[in-house]
Amino acid sequence: AHYFISYFFMILGSLIFGTRHPITAAQLRKNLAEVAKSHKGHTKAFADATQSDIKKALAELASDVESTKPGFHLSEVAGGFKFQSDSVAGPWLRHMLDADKPRRLSRPALETLAIIAYRQPVTRGELEAVRGVNVDHVITVLLELQLIRIAGRSKLPGRPMLYGTTKLFLEHFGLADIKQLPGIDELSRIDYGRSKAETADLKPEEEDNEDSDNDEDDADDDDTA
Repeated sequence: AHYFISYFFMILGSLIFGTRHPITAAQLRKNLAEVAKSHKGHTKAFADATQSDIKKALAELASDVESTKPGFHLSEVAGGFKFQSDSVAGPWLRHMLDADKPRRLSRPALETLAIIAYRQPVTRGELEAVRGVNVDHVITVLLELQLIRIAGRSKLPGRPMLYGTTKLFLEHFGLADIKQLPGIDELSRIDYGRSKAETADLKPEEEDNEDSDNDEDDADDDDTA
């Protein structure tokens, strides 16, 4: 039994480690069932694992990882599970990845994102009514970053587009679901901390463009206000 549990932990841990985005218990269960069907042999031992079995195993795995303090932990974000580096190792990790320049959202972008998150689905007009400024540029930036999406069209005259948040938004801020939304100040703090820790995939020219976008955004808001 101990061997079986250890093997189960190893399989689940490998699947989570090997995926770029958070993976759900349902996806893990489907993988176990499909591999058992196609490979047979010893893989059949895990064919009947339920989502409840998987979640229980992952809770134990998370506890085991936490107790050894390897510099990373198992988190539940965006409805799935993912290994993430510990914030305490941030200075060394950033230095190794040469990612000292943080990828931060501007204050106007964060404010607009917060309004969308709390009031979604919401139209561009409703956003501008709340913020009191033009949000065209901000929406473009947030769409490019895949933090928001077009959720449909309103029934209002002209059928304006409706905007909502994405799974990447939940992953970006470390939220399991939209019900865990913090306030705007907390959202800003989380974004700053995460941007300093995870910008390895951002190319220098993209960072420059992002900074330019943020500068233009701040300037647009100042001119409009």
